[in-house]
Amino acid sequence: MKLHFLGKISALMLSFTLFAVVANAQWGSPNAWGYNTGYGAVYGTFQQAALMQSMYNVARSGRGAASKQAQNSRSGQAGVTQAKPVQAVARNYGAFRSDPTVDTAKLIADSLASSAEEKALIKQIFAATKTSFEKEAAARGWKNNIAGGLTFFTAAAATVYHDAPEPDAAGMDAHFKFINKSIDQIPEFASMPSRDKQSFQNMMIGFGGMLLAIYNEGKEGGNVETVANSKKLAGLLIEMVLKADPENIRIENGRIVYR
Repeated sequence: MKLHFLGKISALMLSFTLFAVVANAQWGSPNAWGYNTGYGAVYGTFQQAALMQSMYNVARSGRGAASKQAQNSRSGQAGVTQAKPVQAVARNYGAFRSDPTVDTAKLIADSLASSAEEKALIKQIFAATKTSFEKEAAARGWKNNIAGGLTFFTAAAATVYHDAPEPDAAGMDAHFKFINKSIDQIPEFASMPSRDKQSFQNMMIGFGGMLLAIYNEGKEGGNVETVANSKKLAGLLIEMVLKADPENIRIENGRIVYR
């Protein structure tokens, strides 16, 4: 029964996400990417989407610069002193104050499901994922920071899309620090209301949790169609949330890698 409902939920999410991606190909339009659809109500504002695009661009360029610097360091001539990188002060623009009245689970369930059973399952998955995430976030120093939600979502989506092992603990921590640093380079994040940040964080947790639930049910049950749908959904969500090609976000040697 659980697999039956997860299959219906994956189909619902796919239909909403596909509509959001193809409804308007003009990124500059305020109605682009399905902001007037049920999915758009879950995703958030056009401003949030634009900020996520900026964050990914900063992160991707930062990865490239770091890789080039490492290559230069390894191939540097003898006797040449390599400059030490300057450690930036963490501003934590992604941090927010938690508001108990924010009910993202209901928003996701009402937007993506029609029956009481489907809504109940979505809320159950969200609650279990959020409880587990919050426990880990508190232990890792990620609490109430959208960099944590983005790290979890990116890891979940890349794992499902590439059918790959999940990043290891060190890889997750490194990615959180990197995303937090990328967000800090975009001042607009500092002025984003806490409720919006919290809603976005919850959405990342919810979508990441549902992706993993659908994917794991398909793998454990040997359901090729469910696994294939989870891959499609993961790719579309990566395009939607990060405005990135899912082929360019991979997991290699326990780390999340941007290409």
